Amino acid sequence: MTLTLKEKPTYSVLADIYDIVMADVDYETWADYIDEIILMHQPTARSILELACGTGTIALSLEELDCYEISATDGSPDMIRIARQKAAKANSEINFQTMNFLNLSFERSFDVIYMVFDSLNYLHTKEDIIQLHKEVKNILNPGGIFVYDFTTPRNSRKAIRFLNNESKTIDGEYRYHRESSFNAKERIHTNRFHIEKLDETNGDIIEKFEEQHQQKIYTLDDIQSIIKKTDFEVVQAYDGFELKPAHKKSLRVTMVLK
Repeated sequence: MTLTLKEKPTYSVLADIYDIVMADVDYETWADYIDEIILMHQPTARSILELACGTGTIALSLEELDCYEISATDGSPDMIRIARQKAAKANSEINFQTMNFLNLSFERSFDVIYMVFDSLNYLHTKEDIIQLHKEVKNILNPGGIFVYDFTTPRNSRKAIRFLNNESKTIDGEYRYHRESSFNAKERIHTNRFHIEKLDETNGDIIEKFEEQHQQKIYTLDDIQSIIKKTDFEVVQAYDGFELKPAHKKSLRVTMVLK
């Protein structure tokens, strides 16, 4: 039997195995870091919104602190499906919604809006990044903060060493192989996932899928220049997961804006 390779939208088939693919990510530490930033820059915050929340792991970790009223959105219906399943098991009160962060539709506003795990890098143009800031401004309370991170060219050069040719079989149900490359001239980081759905009884391949994820990689100067064209100002640019100033060798930069 010849299987047809199916090209799928980003975070569709991958949603079902995403938490295992990202098992090495310390989401609890990431959630603690966001909480630390909130306590430092907006200590009275109560209502928070996560954009590009994925399968909801960080939002669910923040909810455990019992400090915030949390809403969370993602552009992928499949990622939100998984997030809602996890929320139901945890008896969570988080409001998970499918929503494009370039077209936010809320009848309320928030004290803190954040997006993590280099979601900003999925925006490939200056115009889209400016549009994101406009959308956030419309639903951010006076004095509120907008927090996001992005990865730098230095990070991409290092990351392909361990991401390229990564393979794993998951519970006898899926097998995936990741190809990771970085075009330094265009500053595009590409991750292509080859995913096989397996017959759990004999290991035969039932279906084959591909998802391609491309990120535009920015420098700190790039982002600071774009922010100047928005109504926001930079409160701080942090290095990675530290409350220390970002610098030219930062692999990941976390921006705090007002």
